[in-house]
Amino acid sequence: MSKIIVIEGSKMKLLYTVAITLFTASQVAYSEEPTTLEGYTITARPIGLQSIEHIAQPITVLRNEDLIERQSSTIGETLSNIPGVTTNRFSPLASRPVIRGLSGSRVQILENGVGSMDVSTISVDHAVTIDPIHADQIEIFRGPSTLLYGSEASGGLVNVVSNRIPEYVPESFNARAFSSFNSNSLEKLLSLQAEGGYGKMAFHLDGTNRDAKNYSSSNGQVFNSYYDSKNINLGTSFIDDWGFIGISYGRFDSTHGVPLNPDDPSELPFIESEQDRTTLTGQINNPFNGIKAINLQLGYNDYQHIEFEDALSPGTVFNNEQLDGRLEIQHGQIGPFNGVIGTQFGYRDVSAVGDEAFMPKTNTETFAVFILEDTDIIDGLHFEIGGRFEHQESDPDNAAAVSNDMYSISSGIHWHFIEDTALGLNISRSQRAPAAEELFANGPHVATGTFELGQSGMDIETANSIDLSLTQEKGIVQWSLNLFVNYIEDFIFLQGLDRNNDGAVDLVDETGTAAGEFTLVQFQQDDTVFYGFEVASTINLYSGNKGKVDFNLFGDYVRAERENGENIARISPPRIGSSIDYEYNKFRAGIDLTNYFAQNDNGALETDTDGYTVLDLNANYDVFEGERSLGLFAKATNLLDEDGRLHTSFIKNRAPIMGRAFMVGVQAAF
Repeated sequence: MSKIIVIEGSKMKLLYTVAITLFTASQVAYSEEPTTLEGYTITARPIGLQSIEHIAQPITVLRNEDLIERQSSTIGETLSNIPGVTTNRFSPLASRPVIRGLSGSRVQILENGVGSMDVSTISVDHAVTIDPIHADQIEIFRGPSTLLYGSEASGGLVNVVSNRIPEYVPESFNARAFSSFNSNSLEKLLSLQAEGGYGKMAFHLDGTNRDAKNYSSSNGQVFNSYYDSKNINLGTSFIDDWGFIGISYGRFDSTHGVPLNPDDPSELPFIESEQDRTTLTGQINNPFNGIKAINLQLGYNDYQHIEFEDALSPGTVFNNEQLDGRLEIQHGQIGPFNGVIGTQFGYRDVSAVGDEAFMPKTNTETFAVFILEDTDIIDGLHFEIGGRFEHQESDPDNAAAVSNDMYSISSGIHWHFIEDTALGLNISRSQRAPAAEELFANGPHVATGTFELGQSGMDIETANSIDLSLTQEKGIVQWSLNLFVNYIEDFIFLQGLDRNNDGAVDLVDETGTAAGEFTLVQFQQDDTVFYGFEVASTINLYSGNKGKVDFNLFGDYVRAERENGENIARISPPRIGSSIDYEYNKFRAGIDLTNYFAQNDNGALETDTDGYTVLDLNANYDVFEGERSLGLFAKATNLLDEDGRLHTSFIKNRAPIMGRAFMVGVQAAF
């Protein structure tokens, strides 16, 4: 491990020393690491290969009180303090996860195994249409997941699990309500959910309403940061001994402002989004001799996103019609192997219409086949291997179609070489085709304040990844360490342009030719290496008749360097954090302290970000438990009222983190 410290300069030695010292001295593990979740199944994995104990890739699973304590308006914010995961937060309603420095079209967000089918990968101002408040479980895969879910999972995967398509018939009708209030943004949240069944039929209904005003940072109010979102979802299933078939429909509507430049408060841009989403899922158990199960998933989406310069001036209208489907067949044992073969297919028609549309209407079709096999070589040594072929064709209105064939392969071992201590090694080669916006963008984008330029001749990205993990899975003392290297050939990134060589990014008008208010940026390619670590630990300080006390530590670090030695922009700084959790009967409380280091390993024309420290408190009390339950919770965030700037954000100078805030809420089941 000392060699790892040496490869960075002296400015990083302190962080490495602290992080590795914490690991070696405490010999404990972060409570939310997957190794503490024996017996959990990972629904984003194929049928029959869902046991968490056999997966070499680092995975974190959030459930129950973890989800309540992390409750936020976006999936990005909800996951932002997990080791290896941050957020590119554009506004309080537009925030996607960043996994090990990768985001956008490299991080796939699923709901029950089907893509979100919004346009949040196209630009950071676009909201993810999945609200985490209804999640029963959230699964986070760190590292390439291309094998099963295609090129948009080349950097990682997030799967939000809910019961919108029921897989069992409830014994009785049940309902759940959740409500909260945030003192800073005056956010009011109300969420309702109900489930029931009759005979072989099961039913599900849920809905959410969020409403928030402008939030305040330590420097004052962040203008035009309000939001309002609503969603409703209906689902039903027919369930029998042979399996089940179900369908769900969801409607999502939102409005959110774009945080303003304080120097020009006269403009009030905002974004309206709406989505209609239908999902069909079916599973047949033991249909034929040698076939254990067949699983089919289909998702259809109709999405619209309108960017307004003001209340009367729509700038750009994004439309996305999309169909996603996958078929998985779990076969019986063939020699030493059990496994799954499958196919995935998709159709996407996305357009940007208006005077300031920055990309042409583009039709993208995808077809893929994959295989994943696993076996136990010896007792305690699990091995898996798989491959994927994917064909993708993008056809824009104003240019020639682009066709790409991609090949991915992955193998991994999970070895319990000592009781309760496991080694994981995952090696993969994955490919990603350039996205439509990376190829064909050519115009102003009002919401981000950029004039974006694509390059039609860009090559396929090829990621060569090695992931090594070591975990202590049980006992009073638990720990986890992940080391990763990801060498990406022809990595695509968005780079500011300085054509007049004055040391600053050029500002152009809506034509891209004269001086104006839009920042000039272009998608470029270069071989790039991403490397880093996640270390986490937990120790049970006390367990007795007065409750339970756990002490947690974590740290993470990622670096991204181009072949020419320059840094990739918007890479999150190193972090180190600690927490103390107390639990006694119906009461739980915790205190969290996280330090974000300064980031000065910047990309070209990128500015530094100062370090800051965030102090949070949380408390939960179950008034009564059981089928009929009532719980109260309170949370205080950024108690030190720090002026924090997310280095991963495109608008870090305009939109700092939320200042001191207090949240209270209630959850009831009946």
